[in-house]
Amino acid sequence: MGAIRLDVALALLAVVVGAGCAPSADPIRVGPGCPESPLRGPALDANEPADRLVADFESGATQQLVQVAGRDGSWIHGRDLTSTSVTIAPSMACAARGEWAGHFAASPPTSWGNNWTAEFRSGGAPYDGTAYGGVSFWAAFGGGNGPPFGVPFGITTTDTVQPTCTTHCDDHYMTAVTLSGAWQRYEIRFSELTQKNSPPAPMRQDQLVGFIIWTVSQCDIWIDDVRLEP
Repeated sequence: MGAIRLDVALALLAVVVGAGCAPSADPIRVGPGCPESPLRGPALDANEPADRLVADFESGATQQLVQVAGRDGSWIHGRDLTSTSVTIAPSMACAARGEWAGHFAASPPTSWGNNWTAEFRSGGAPYDGTAYGGVSFWAAFGGGNGPPFGVPFGITTTDTVQPTCTTHCDDHYMTAVTLSGAWQRYEIRFSELTQKNSPPAPMRQDQLVGFIIWTVSQCDIWIDDVRLEP
């Protein structure tokens, strides 16, 4: 029997494979300037205990945090007014999961920069976070970011925010996280967070005020699914 031609063999293989292996997932579409979408990555965390979720931005443009585990709150932002262009808001353009994500973008500032804080509220008092040991989030650089840099993420407490602070005002508990152009999950432990000034004040986990992103650089940052972690 003669040899089967290569082009005929490939055609037969395509028919067989196509008949039995139809796509089982919708294609992932990435908008212009968006981070590369995860391969359904955030869905892995969708069934975590509900008390851990701080913000998934699915409340839309209201910027409200999820009301759960005795806390609620909202995203608030601060800027030094030297950035000529600032976007700090939920957006439907580039969500990691669901329909909404947070977008934090700014042109270069010349003073103290721009920050965005998920400010916890617990009946008008600081939030007692002693049941948790860290915070996780999905984040990425957008197409307008420029060169990668370490983005400061951290926690604010009554010892570092005004008007309750005394000696450590605005010296929040922070760490730098270098993002990529693709959605990834990051986790920062409270024990890893440091202050700039000495001597540092021990972090009061029973006096949490919020989760903060604060950069003095030009930026294009996307964030989604912020959760407290045990």
